[in-house]
Amino acid sequence: MTDRMKQLQTLLWVAVLALAGPASAADDKKALPPGWFVTESTPKLYEAGLDSEGPCEGNRSAYLRSLQAVPSGYGTFMQAFGAQTFRGKRLRFSAVMRTEDVQGWSGLWMRVEGENPKEPLAFDNMQSRALVGTTPCKRYEVVLDVPQEAKAIMAGLMLSGTGKAWMGAVRFEPVDTSVPVTNLIAERPRRLPSGRIGDILFDAEKVDSAVFRALPQPDGTWKDNQSNVLSLVEGNRVKGNLSNLALNVTIKTGGSSTVIQGQWGAEQVFIELGAEKLVMKKGIHSRELVREDERRDDGRCIRYRDAGGLYVADYLDVCGLALSKNPPPLPLVVAFLTNDFRSVSAQRGGVTPPQAPVDRISQPPRAIQQ
Repeated sequence: MTDRMKQLQTLLWVAVLALAGPASAADDKKALPPGWFVTESTPKLYEAGLDSEGPCEGNRSAYLRSLQAVPSGYGTFMQAFGAQTFRGKRLRFSAVMRTEDVQGWSGLWMRVEGENPKEPLAFDNMQSRALVGTTPCKRYEVVLDVPQEAKAIMAGLMLSGTGKAWMGAVRFEPVDTSVPVTNLIAERPRRLPSGRIGDILFDAEKVDSAVFRALPQPDGTWKDNQSNVLSLVEGNRVKGNLSNLALNVTIKTGGSSTVIQGQWGAEQVFIELGAEKLVMKKGIHSRELVREDERRDDGRCIRYRDAGGLYVADYLDVCGLALSKNPPPLPLVVAFLTNDFRSVSAQRGGVTPPQAPVDRISQPPRAIQQ
């Protein structure tokens, strides 16, 4: 056995036994384990920590829970590490999970990235087999192939909506090809998406992103992964619920610009997409972006950027079908509204988003320590 294989074998056994060591109540809910951190769609919606009360295996587990009654976003408890150890291998990430009162969904997730972080090489978040409500202890897994061109791997626990989820006895281990992959990207047609607004993909049959999906139903309505239902009325009005808020907007296409306006929750929304300018307003928040140039990374794209210049960070790419005279109305509305109405600086709110230290990308995955 080579030194490299011995190192990898040791790593995997450490991951298996990471949560099995002794712990006291005073240790619980302290700083997160080394190498693990929390990311959120919006700050202060979720928290993670260690819990010794009723772990599935060992003496404690990690938890992720919502802090508000009806959060509209998601949170993850995760780590990031370099892909070099696993290139050319099939990697299984597994953990023992349980949930309590999850209104939304929860699951493990793993993502393999190459040169372009916006185009993952492989991804699975258990959305098709998600945990909902209160569930008992059980081991779950995601399995992905790691190509030779892979640069980084991210993995962790995701919670969308409210409730609490626990994860313990974490394992990262190479497996042979008899173990099937769970890659969601492999299940999608190998073709360019019909349209894109920011990171939201859409066409006439779906609206899709890493954490959001809306699909048409047999009765003609659309339903997303948070159980919101929307309908297209009279060909130009979208009504129903989105992000658990009542929605009633009209959409006008076919002219010199596309206009979406109406009511979303307690606030008025207005969006105008023109050849040279994009305006997005919701309540007190607004973005006014001007055309920068054309791009061809996702079909025909136009980048709209803050008028301050090329070095201003706030921009939004609008691609493909979103630029046509007759886009599918309901998917276009959902794709626009799922993007943020605040400028990048307002989104950050002066708080630096959580990021892994630079040296994580050169290190193997680390387990949750005692």
